Amino acid sequence: MVSRAAPHVKIPEWEQVLSSGAAAMNLVIAANALGFGAAWLTEWYAYDRGVLDAFGLLPHERIAGFVHIGRPTHAPQDRPRPALADIVTRFA
Repeated sequence: MVSRAAPHVKIPEWEQVLSSGAAAMNLVIAANALGFGAAWLTEWYAYDRGVLDAFGLLPHERIAGFVHIGRPTHAPQDRPRPALADIVTRFA
């Protein structure tokens, strides 16, 4: 997924950047809802100029991530997570 933010009269650049993340996340959610397995990853190669050039990206374009979609061979196992009380604060 490629993000291309540029100055715009009505749409702040930050909002344009966030929209690429929202699009990637919605793609992952839709794929999972349809029974596929999906993962959104951004690794070092998303920032490597040689890779960006190979994909034909212009200097002001960025890779927002790679969305991998496939058919799972088994149910994913959940990773260990902290207790909710350890990471959440409730404000009254």
